[in-house]
Amino acid sequence: MWHTVQRLALGTILIALASAVLLLADRRSTPRATRPGNSKVAPPRVVQTIPLFQFNSSSILDDTAAGVIDGLAERGYRNGEQIRILRLNAESDLPTANTIAKQITDGSYPLVITVSTLCLQVVAHANKDGRAVHVFGAVTDPAGAGVGIQRMDSTEKPRHLAGMGTFQPVARAFHAARDLWPDLKVVGTAWNPTEANSQACVIRGRAICAELGITLLEANIESSRDVMEAGDSLTARGAQALWTGGDVTVQNAFESLVQAARKARVPVFTNTCGLVRKGALLDVGASYTEVGKAVGLMAADILGGADPATIPVHDRMPEQIQLNHQTLKGLRDPWTFPPKYVSRAGLIIEEDGSVRTNVKPEAQAPVVPQPPAPLAKTWRLQLVQYNESPGAEESLRGFMVGLKEAGLVDGRDFTLRRRSAQGDMATLPGVLDAAQAEGGDLFVILSTPTLQVAIQKIKDTPLVFTFVANPFVIGAGKTDTDHLPNVTGVYTIGAYRDMAVLLKTHFPQFTRVGTLFCPAEINSIHNKDKVLEELEKQGITLDAIPVSTASEFPDAALALCSRNIDAVVQIIDNITDSSFVSLGNCAKRAKLPVFCFTTNALHQGGMICVARDYVDIGRETAQKAALIMRGRSPADIPFAPPQRVRRMINLENAQAVGLQIPEALLRELEVLQPTTPKP
Repeated sequence: MWHTVQRLALGTILIALASAVLLLADRRSTPRATRPGNSKVAPPRVVQTIPLFQFNSSSILDDTAAGVIDGLAERGYRNGEQIRILRLNAESDLPTANTIAKQITDGSYPLVITVSTLCLQVVAHANKDGRAVHVFGAVTDPAGAGVGIQRMDSTEKPRHLAGMGTFQPVARAFHAARDLWPDLKVVGTAWNPTEANSQACVIRGRAICAELGITLLEANIESSRDVMEAGDSLTARGAQALWTGGDVTVQNAFESLVQAARKARVPVFTNTCGLVRKGALLDVGASYTEVGKAVGLMAADILGGADPATIPVHDRMPEQIQLNHQTLKGLRDPWTFPPKYVSRAGLIIEEDGSVRTNVKPEAQAPVVPQPPAPLAKTWRLQLVQYNESPGAEESLRGFMVGLKEAGLVDGRDFTLRRRSAQGDMATLPGVLDAAQAEGGDLFVILSTPTLQVAIQKIKDTPLVFTFVANPFVIGAGKTDTDHLPNVTGVYTIGAYRDMAVLLKTHFPQFTRVGTLFCPAEINSIHNKDKVLEELEKQGITLDAIPVSTASEFPDAALALCSRNIDAVVQIIDNITDSSFVSLGNCAKRAKLPVFCFTTNALHQGGMICVARDYVDIGRETAQKAALIMRGRSPADIPFAPPQRVRRMINLENAQAVGLQIPEALLRELEVLQPTTPKP
């Protein structure tokens, strides 16, 4: 309780201070010049105030902000002379960040500069109408930040938004760690799944580990207080090293992660330069001063007349390497610093604690990983699915992307033959028989019915499954590590607890909800029982109606929407996935809100989803397949749930049934961008 009071008090004080600073700041602005920006553009004659906003006080963000100021000055925009830079810092408090974002985008400032992913997100949300030109930097994955940037190296973005990404060199960090100890097999990482930057790094880390034959153990955290416990659990599970990418939560308690590593005498390696000063063994990251300088130069060009709409968003990675000899000498395993790393390191902590600098970070030659060699043979992959539902198709798309990210080349390292039972259970055994007769080195299994038949028919050939709600109830295993020796995969149990809590917290008026389920599908019964269990914990009653075939689904949907329910909370199963649009239409006519567990359902009448990302699930499945193709036994590869949960809203669908969304919830949700509806 006292901690909560302290946090609230801190937030209130910070908001008050931010408001006072903004009110006292000189808000005079200068009309923009008409000439394109370049190094010879004359600075403005009238002083204008430019907010420079960072989320917290960390070496990365402080260095970036300093670089921004240097870049502006290089173009002739010196702080206190031609411009006045208004430094703003939320000190890791999200309510304060939201308040600052609203105030600096109220039209008083023609240009705003943000540093960090969270600042990009809160300012972009407050600035949707483009009242200020927004320049950003120190962002790991701009396209994944949910601010309307469609892809990198393009101008497909809001016209008032410009900036650059700095995707941490995850691949180089793992290749470097393997060079420092060639026998490295197991790495642990603690990360906060609510951070888009951290999630992007972990997804990349999974792919690199699959390529290198490294097992990546993961521990999710919610706050910096969880870091020590997460580090201890990872080393207890066998991690030979700990790694952190761009996770701000971990960096705020980095000393705790180092302490956990020291107890186990294993190292920490990172993608954030400067952490060797806090006990990391190896940093392979960016020079954020150089990143900030590039951002400052871009902002200066816009002040000089450049159109932000024409500036593509691209990556900027001035790489540097840093080493720590003090950490090296206390390790359990024989880690070493090869000469090529010592010669390239921009900073080295010596055994006596002294610091040696070698070269300027921007002058370092990057550590370039060699492309993976072709596999010893071309693997024949047989992919078998129950039907071609939207979720299955997204999983398959992610699987193909994941194979590519793992360094595997279609036609060289593998061929893939795809088969479908078209939703007919009677046909499914014959489809698997045909796949076996043709021959395969690895079977990729989509859906619970397919896996249920496959484990009865295929005993020796590796099976990798995905799009399966619960592999345990059909006999594929007892736990994640105790399973059939030829089987591994990623199971997709819905985020039912998260949904139940969301309903109770934000829609307490909903006390009775309904769902459809298929009694012929084991996974459907399991999902119905799980959502019932979680809803009952929150005091919510579930009215469940059975539906056995897709042809019965429209009538069952009509019956459900005629019941005395406050909302529909539709579970995941194969029939629902292929027929959801019928339910969406019935609910819309009945003015009932629909809560769902797949992102695709938002295109078919769903309003709010708490969903597993099936593309990510497919990618994670591909990483397990890649491990097998590189020599690992499925028996040694644990089953795993997906790591990512997306909380999204289709505002158009919500408005159509009159669903009022609380402001607090709306700030948490990712808004579905308007697209052509999916069939």
